[in-house]
Amino acid sequence: MLHDLSLVWTPSTTPVELANTLAMSAELGYDVVALDHVYQGAVPSTIASPLGDAITAAASSSFPPSSSDSSSRRTPRILHRATVVVSDLTVNHRLGAIAAVYDIVAVRPTTEKAFQAACLSMAEPALISLDLTTYFPFYFKHRACMAAVRRGVHFEVCYGQALRAGGDAASTAGDSAKSGGAARARALFIANLAGLVRATRGRGIVVSSGARAALDLRGPADVVNLLAVWGLAPDRGTEGMAALPRSIVANESLRRRGFRGVVDIVQAASGADGGEKKKKKQQQQQESKTGEGKQQNQNQKQKQLQQQQQQQQKQKNNDQRKRKADDGLGSGAQAKHQQMKKQKKGGARDAEVRT
Repeated sequence: MLHDLSLVWTPSTTPVELANTLAMSAELGYDVVALDHVYQGAVPSTIASPLGDAITAAASSSFPPSSSDSSSRRTPRILHRATVVVSDLTVNHRLGAIAAVYDIVAVRPTTEKAFQAACLSMAEPALISLDLTTYFPFYFKHRACMAAVRRGVHFEVCYGQALRAGGDAASTAGDSAKSGGAARARALFIANLAGLVRATRGRGIVVSSGARAALDLRGPADVVNLLAVWGLAPDRGTEGMAALPRSIVANESLRRRGFRGVVDIVQAASGADGGEKKKKKQQQQQESKTGEGKQQNQNQKQKQLQQQQQQQQKQKNNDQRKRKADDGLGSGAQAKHQQMKKQKKGGARDAEVRT
């Protein structure tokens, strides 16, 4: 399953544009996508996800014309994601409250202290999403990056930032003017990506699009080849679009749905699934009962064999005693009586011989 965990949504995104982006992601083969709502500056006191209304509006809007039937189009699974831009650690960004509303939480640090905190201490975010087209006045250190990877926090690379570098006024109003335009932004993207790959050894990197429109999306093979040119190995690029994001989605759903993020709460299914589960339970009970019955039968057979052996041994002893008694070797009153008879017969024979 292919995942794209960053389809950027803004209040200015129209339902038709969102529908086009979702349709294009489905055509390119992505099974799970996440709509990304970016929080810049102070987080509002009341946090409510606007993505639900945007998805319903996009679903009600018409799809772009195509030769294929629009009813046969498949839509990917849509998740809600929030990205919080963190620069000052003294400001309460309310990550816990955001995590309760959205499916995935990511942070975008802009300073060295914020980056260190995101790698070492922040527990709520699952992704560290960096704007690689900007200049960072610090290096990506190997210890901090690997500490984040060991904690289960992954780094996100959005290739859409390089594709639209210099053309997005919202993200390049201050930084791009300082760096010198689109060429400078792409050069910074490649340099920052090389530094991130060096610090992480290519581990824990999630590849997303960061697309704001349908034209920003690319196919999985094109993305893997493009990142391989920029320094990320093809196997790591494939893993960053399939295995790693799938683990993030599973862990975040377990954290929100399970008991203390460890034990998953499973509800009893209804209908055919419930019947199948009941049948399985009954079969298991019957198997356990049959196993107990087999054990009991084996115990009874063993007891019967022991009793038969004891009876045979008793019969043998009785036969031996009878044989000894007949031969005069037995013990008891009968043996003594037989010996007396033999002695008397022997004395009578001796007397006859003498006469």
